[in-house]
Amino acid sequence: MHLFDSIILGAVQGITEFLPVSSTAHTSLCQKIFSLHHFGRDFDILLNFGTFLALIVYFFRDFLKIFFGGFNFICNKNSKNRDFFLMILLANLPTIIFFGILEFSGVKVSSTKLTAINLVVFGAVLYLCDRKTANKKSFSFKDAMKVGIAQMLSLFPGVSRLGICLSMCRYLGYDRRESFRFSMILSIFPVAGACFLKLLKIFEKGLTEFSCVEAAMGIISAFIFGMVSVFIVDRFLKRHTFVPIVVYRIIFGIFVWFL
Repeated sequence: MHLFDSIILGAVQGITEFLPVSSTAHTSLCQKIFSLHHFGRDFDILLNFGTFLALIVYFFRDFLKIFFGGFNFICNKNSKNRDFFLMILLANLPTIIFFGILEFSGVKVSSTKLTAINLVVFGAVLYLCDRKTANKKSFSFKDAMKVGIAQMLSLFPGVSRLGICLSMCRYLGYDRRESFRFSMILSIFPVAGACFLKLLKIFEKGLTEFSCVEAAMGIISAFIFGMVSVFIVDRFLKRHTFVPIVVYRIIFGIFVWFL
């Protein structure tokens, strides 16, 4: 078994998932640089499940709003929670549709060079958007849809779903902490859907590339480091800008390019 490798990958996933730096690029690069065991794409989904649990725990109140809002929607009952549920759901539709088009057409957008370019370019985009003064507090349906449309770009490697959502939120005039909160809440539906579908496939065909213990250790590691990461980032944004993250994205992008 490769327990140490699964813990390391879980830690990398947990730390980078709540940073606008592309967690997928980091886990892939760590596997190559440190010659870690390749568990397959199903294992990556399990790591996402670990950070998804951290997301639910940290933003539990917002998760309850979505949960009860969905219940109110099914019962056809008007409420603020119902409106919030519909806003988050509809804001994700552009990305879901775009993902379906890419999957149906068989277009592959994975590329190391493209990843490097996107890390640098969209790091610069985040910097420019972050300079805007915050003058809004609560998200409107119109602004939520704009963030959802921007989120489609996250399907390209190196863009970072969190990064592009933060950029649009800041461009629209929301402060950094509110932008972070909304961007993370927006990910609940797509991440939950992806994890659910992949877990069904795993249960159907069984574990072939990794053991149950390796999977459990990866999930636990991703959850623990994810909780630490989201707490630190949320507190960091109280007083600081995204400049350190932008600088890191540029350096990391150059590194990936030459690697």
